[in-house]
Amino acid sequence: MSRQLEKRRRGTMHSGVFMRVLILSVVTDPIPAQNSEIFTLVVPHGPILTRINASISLPCELSPIFSAEPLEVRWYRPGNFNRPALLYKDHSIQASVDPRYWGRVSLTGGLERGNVSLRLDRVTLEDRGEYVCRVSSEQWYEKASVSLTLIVLGGIPVLSLAEARGGGGQVNVTCSSVGWSPQPTLTWKNKEGAELRNVQEVLYTHDSQGLVSVSSWLLYSPSDSDWLSCTVSLSEEEEKESRILPRAPMDGHWSLGAFITTLIILLLVVFTVIGLFIWNKKTDKTESTERPECGMQPAKETTTQKKCVPKAWGEVKRFKVDITLDPTSAHPNLNVYAGRKKVYCRDSKVTDVPTALHVFSEDRFSSGQSYWEVKVREDSIFSKEKESWYVGVATDTAVNKTVVVPLTPENGFWVLTCEKEKGYYVHADPQMPVSGNESPLIFLSLSETGKAILTTLGVFFDCDKQMLSFYDAESKVHLYSLFNIVSSNTFLGVFSPGLRGRCLTVQ
Repeated sequence: MSRQLEKRRRGTMHSGVFMRVLILSVVTDPIPAQNSEIFTLVVPHGPILTRINASISLPCELSPIFSAEPLEVRWYRPGNFNRPALLYKDHSIQASVDPRYWGRVSLTGGLERGNVSLRLDRVTLEDRGEYVCRVSSEQWYEKASVSLTLIVLGGIPVLSLAEARGGGGQVNVTCSSVGWSPQPTLTWKNKEGAELRNVQEVLYTHDSQGLVSVSSWLLYSPSDSDWLSCTVSLSEEEEKESRILPRAPMDGHWSLGAFITTLIILLLVVFTVIGLFIWNKKTDKTESTERPECGMQPAKETTTQKKCVPKAWGEVKRFKVDITLDPTSAHPNLNVYAGRKKVYCRDSKVTDVPTALHVFSEDRFSSGQSYWEVKVREDSIFSKEKESWYVGVATDTAVNKTVVVPLTPENGFWVLTCEKEKGYYVHADPQMPVSGNESPLIFLSLSETGKAILTTLGVFFDCDKQMLSFYDAESKVHLYSLFNIVSSNTFLGVFSPGLRGRCLTVQ
């Protein structure tokens, strides 16, 4: 009897071991690759939800389960079969895909177990919608659709009030919000949190990007303490709310607060208008008596020149232009170099040429305003103080003069001159009354600049007002202005570095 029991126990043990080995082999052995003649696709029934810039997987699997490696897998949007978002064929992902998805799509892995799901990275608003998963073999194909929905929170609800047509102390309260996806829910509540059911209508519209806009309105009979809330939501966790305190119309009577507010606004408007009127009057009077148009009065009225106020340096610098020198107009002793921005005298002895020691600009001026700067003292091999130089404007007829003439306005020159013995000076307007004992030169002082030597000269030429002004560009100080610069011809800039290897630089 005991022997029979022992045999039974041994048989049971062998059976248990055999079953364990069989189960382990089934679990651990891979599913052999096969091409089932007929298969179906398993996809979700509802939409897949995601957010902008997220990564998402669109599930799609074979049934029965077998390896999809030898099959063709095509993911595409409806109507775009030949422009798939992803195409797997001949054991690799093909390059010919819709360019909108380049670098953003891949298979999630697990082809050997029939998993052909699509992974989509950096989701955009245009990615939402339907996708078709199509798997085909030589004998069979199957396709199924997967819907992708983006969760987009719209704007904060905007509430507005209007008097109801029927009156009776009621107000028309409107709530609207834009930019939602998918379609949200709009709910009205009172201050106790109870939902209001007397909503007239809820309207949904779509914008050009397919996002949903929602609006609603209701008639309400409020008290002074009641408030309303309008909530637009996709879920309890994803919602936006606004509140408003409706006020019933006053039936033609003004509240004290509204009256005081309106009165203050009216007084402010009145005082503002009066102040502007007085300021304009003072401004017009000042401009008419103190700032006449420069160059518009006869030249003999020298008081006009005194009253004409030149612009400050900060005003003229915005008219700065790029000036270049014309080598063809230069005196033979002058050398123009550095991109036609610099000029210096090569020899202290002037050759026997019937032209003055200067060069003109390529730029011509006939209207408008122009400002440029000239460095008249170089911190280089030319750092010694210049014996003489002059800078200004001249008429184009002065370019063709065959003799050396004085640099005066009657000869077509308006310049500021520097001479070591005399200092800085300009030639007076020839039409100004000057007695026989008075000098036609007007000497300038640099006391306002705080410097003894001028380093960078600013030149401002206003053709419209016929005015030429000089500035110390480093100190930003106005030096002097010449008026009544009138000519039927165009003007050019004129530059002279003087003798003994001196240099001027146009900036």
